[in-house]
Amino acid sequence: MSYTHFNRTAAMILAGAMMLSCTSCALLEGFSGPNKQEIIDAADDFAGALLKKDPDKILKLTNEKDLGAFSDLFEEDNYSDEENKFFDAVGDTISYEIDEDSVEADKEEASIDVVFTMVDYEKVLKDGDYSDIDEVLDIIEDSDDMEEITVTFEFEKDDDEWLLTNFKDKEFGMLFFYYTYELSLTPDLASLIYDSDCWSGSAYSIYSEVYFSEDITAYDIVFDVYCDGALIAADQPATYYDTYIYCDYYDPDYNNLPVGEYSIVVKCEGSEIITLTTTIDTYSDPEPTETESGIDYNFDVDATGELADYVVAVDWWADDGQYCYSSTYGIEYDIYFTDDVTWDEIQEIMYVVYDAEGNVYVDGEYVSSDRTNCDDGWVNDEGYYYIYVGYVASDYLEPGTYYVDVYNPDGQMLIHDCCDVF
Repeated sequence: MSYTHFNRTAAMILAGAMMLSCTSCALLEGFSGPNKQEIIDAADDFAGALLKKDPDKILKLTNEKDLGAFSDLFEEDNYSDEENKFFDAVGDTISYEIDEDSVEADKEEASIDVVFTMVDYEKVLKDGDYSDIDEVLDIIEDSDDMEEITVTFEFEKDDDEWLLTNFKDKEFGMLFFYYTYELSLTPDLASLIYDSDCWSGSAYSIYSEVYFSEDITAYDIVFDVYCDGALIAADQPATYYDTYIYCDYYDPDYNNLPVGEYSIVVKCEGSEIITLTTTIDTYSDPEPTETESGIDYNFDVDATGELADYVVAVDWWADDGQYCYSSTYGIEYDIYFTDDVTWDEIQEIMYVVYDAEGNVYVDGEYVSSDRTNCDDGWVNDEGYYYIYVGYVASDYLEPGTYYVDVYNPDGQMLIHDCCDVF
């Protein structure tokens, strides 16, 4: 379920179409006789059509040529599932009583008052903070707070039928004004979290991941960034991957972030879901170690999950030694494992490549046999198995920060790393 924000503007237009004033018919007094029941029956038929939200029957019982925008007001496809449930719940509370003593008519024109009773939804929902549509439906169903709307039905005799002539009076629009009601549902996403992490990937960036037990892509999730308690960035958009989000913050000019304790506050609809912290306390990057094979291994690896113990080192291949590329068509990230890892495990590793702007270049690709030596059973000069992942474009890559997320066979993060392209 997504948080729901009812389309107030569209519904206002539709309901407002019913509220245009028109001149009421002149009502003549002194009516008596057998035709009184005809007016009561006509009012009963029209009120019933309103409660059934039946535009075709409503039109048939009026002298209107068409109902305009009102015909679309009850189209369920115009609303979300939660909206339709809300509208149905309010509609189910509506009842009516015909004031038979209010009949006024002559041979060709008549009027009668109909008193509609419905839940006072604005009153019962005024102070609530709701996370689930079912909670709202229960409150509406159980409420004794009701309001009355009196509507005068005006009719005109057409052959043997009494047709309603004042459908565009504002009182009719008031019956369905609940289609314009704006209700916000703030989901309890915090209860869906089962794992999270936060770390500093470099001197100018911090990262966090939050894992949920359900798909959260329908929610509007943002995050704030604080350094030593001071807000430094607000309402940053999170990156979505079905059941988890990725939040990263970096200096826009790639300058070093100040040393201090950082907090990433993840929010949905203004409500905090979780706060994650990390610390930047040094700018000394680990120095790559050159080996006999000429590979600059970085042995300071932050690997997690089921294959983490097998990871020995990583390397941004063909970079400048400081995780940077200049005027390049592609980037390559190599991961080295002990020979305890198996090909069955390696081929279940998946990776994603994207940039700081949220552009995804590789979305969930598995490691193939041409990207590893593990399937052949031999090791390199240092005795390591390896895989390489990355992205090669048809033209020079745009300058910026590029990220590689590598996942264990069980779908949890193995390694997250980044490089810069200039």
